Amino acid sequence: MKGLGAKSGAVVHTVKRLCMRDHIRDVLVARILDGTYPAGTQLKELTLAREFNVSQAPIREALRELEGSGLVASERYRGTRVRGADFAEMRESYELRATLEARAVELAFPCAPEVIAEMEHCLQAMIVAAKRNDSEAYLAEALGFHRSLIVASNNRTFVAVWDSLHWDVRGRIAVERVAKKSGDFMPLIALHEALLGKIRAGLTEEAVAMVRRIFAVVSAAFE
Repeated sequence: MKGLGAKSGAVVHTVKRLCMRDHIRDVLVARILDGTYPAGTQLKELTLAREFNVSQAPIREALRELEGSGLVASERYRGTRVRGADFAEMRESYELRATLEARAVELAFPCAPEVIAEMEHCLQAMIVAAKRNDSEAYLAEALGFHRSLIVASNNRTFVAVWDSLHWDVRGRIAVERVAKKSGDFMPLIALHEALLGKIRAGLTEEAVAMVRRIFAVVSAAFE
């Protein structure tokens, strides 16, 4: 029983650290996007650790995620500095995502009923979030919708690559840009409804075209 207790404590500690990492990451993203941290700002691990009253481990993990999304850059002996949102790189990342998800759709067809049910659940939640103007909830459900397709492809490399690109961070930037350009998410939701309809009907080519159309809209927000 002693060993079990020690293991449980380690798990709880890890979960808390990961939750704190997510919180820190979200705060840093918000500060970068609203200009609190302009490009060139140095982000010091020790200073941030004191601010958030944590060890440097979750700070380091959060900064690593931001580096993976291109918002910050780390240099040996020089620390981590804010790069800001690189819109050209964001467009490129969504072009890659469109290609990845288009192929995932082809591999996933015909989609299993449980996959369609999961996507339907996410879509309904996206609609609710959009009506409440809750961008955080909208993003979470939209990512769930799209990741269902990636997983349904049964291609483990696709899943690993998709997950490695930090869409939760990139998505925050995209959601803000789309909201500024169109005013709301309903046009995007309509495209997702159309995509789900094509998937239900087993129309592979039309579904692939709809995936590309969705990401064309998102990419256009960075022009």
